[in-house]
Amino acid sequence: INAEYGGGSVDPYVYIKCGKEVRSDKDNYLTRQINPEFGKMFEFDLMLPRHSQMRVMIYDHDMVGGDDLVGETKIDLEDRFLTWKHANCGLSKQYIVDQENKDMWRDVVKPIGILKSICVLRGWVQPTFKGKGSTLRCDVNGNEYKMKYFESAKTKKPSSKTFGSDEHRLALYVLHELGVVPEHFESRTLFNPDYPGIPQGKLHLWVDIFPWDRNPPPPTNIKIRESEKMVVRIIIWNTYDVILADENFMGEKMSDIFLKVWMEGMKKQAQETDVHFRSLTGEGNFNWRMCYEFEYLKAEQKFVTYQRKSFFQLEKEMIKEDPNVHIEVYDYDIFSSNDLLGWAEFSLVSMPPPTKTVKECTLKVYAKPPDERISILDKKKIKGYWPVYDDSLGEKEQTGVVEMEIEIMTEEEANEKKAGQGRSDPNEHPTLEPPDRPSTSFRWLMMPLIIFKILVWDKYKWYIILAFIILLIIAFLGLLIYTSPGSLTMAMFG
Repeated sequence: INAEYGGGSVDPYVYIKCGKEVRSDKDNYLTRQINPEFGKMFEFDLMLPRHSQMRVMIYDHDMVGGDDLVGETKIDLEDRFLTWKHANCGLSKQYIVDQENKDMWRDVVKPIGILKSICVLRGWVQPTFKGKGSTLRCDVNGNEYKMKYFESAKTKKPSSKTFGSDEHRLALYVLHELGVVPEHFESRTLFNPDYPGIPQGKLHLWVDIFPWDRNPPPPTNIKIRESEKMVVRIIIWNTYDVILADENFMGEKMSDIFLKVWMEGMKKQAQETDVHFRSLTGEGNFNWRMCYEFEYLKAEQKFVTYQRKSFFQLEKEMIKEDPNVHIEVYDYDIFSSNDLLGWAEFSLVSMPPPTKTVKECTLKVYAKPPDERISILDKKKIKGYWPVYDDSLGEKEQTGVVEMEIEIMTEEEANEKKAGQGRSDPNEHPTLEPPDRPSTSFRWLMMPLIIFKILVWDKYKWYIILAFIILLIIAFLGLLIYTSPGSLTMAMFG
């Protein structure tokens, strides 16, 4: 739909009118879509030529006031029904008679019957068939069509139980050679009388017309694929070799490490680990679980989210996003904004394979070709090491390694294997123990004596003891000198 219409988006629905017959799908209008997918079938009982023209309209649903016409297209049904090219139902490429096959023949007339009708309309002699198998041939209006031209003798003969008899298959080949209308989607331009000559969008559809006295086949299922509710659980186990962004008061490099993880299109639902304070080696220990619920379209490999893009938007709109996961490693700061140390982004359906050890974990994993990548939907659970990097200056520079586990499951599976965020209850599947962090990871404001002992006393205790002894000696000598004049006077003069 024209993006300039309705401020960039509309709430569209389908409205069809043919004579006095009307079909409206207003109750199922879509929210804020300029590329709507309706997936609907509408059926009419009509009389030709009385109901020869059909109007297919797209309306914009309004909460207040009347709905606005976006655009419409007009279809001449009589021309389609009467043309010798059999435009009332497009020809499929194969004559499939197996009722279990989704591509089963849809027309009420079989290929030979269609071919005979065309010969009548065009004043030709009725078609004749001679021979069998690869020698089968069909004569139409003086032209001979042989089966061997369409089906090679070297290929396996199609089963008549699935693809029908040889005569019907050859008749179908002949129909395509004659230029009969094949199965296809129509792309019809929408116009609005208020904006004459200006296209308001495109509508993709097809129309089938069947005689009243014949039972039409069941309609083709074109319903929009429904998304499946899924749950992704990510466990952050550890980090390694994370760059050290700060210095303590002793001049030692360190970082207060924590991670933020979020899914594409769901940054507001980003989750964070707790903080591993005072990491002196770039190692961080977390044992922290993150759970994300979303809807997934498997056929399109897209996340589906429903969001309000503005405060004044009354209804949520459907948004499709790539199934990407974002991992960010930060240095925690109390009095200023946190420092972003490194990040990584990859698709859950085309993941770079993790390494088995920290030493093997380099940026080369992101250079893997598509055929060497893996999908979490196939593996269900993946554990290993992925590098994080900084490419803010153009080139990627590795800034650390994250050890994590990614698992995907359906909503039903998640309900059977319940697990809490972080290390909260229910702490299962698996049970996450508090990380065994070194003493330096305590916060200074919470454990000043412990931090003083580790950062100062353990390294400089002998200097402190020596300084303390020297101070005692100086104090003793000072006290001795201070009291000496009085003691000497008493000894000399009694």
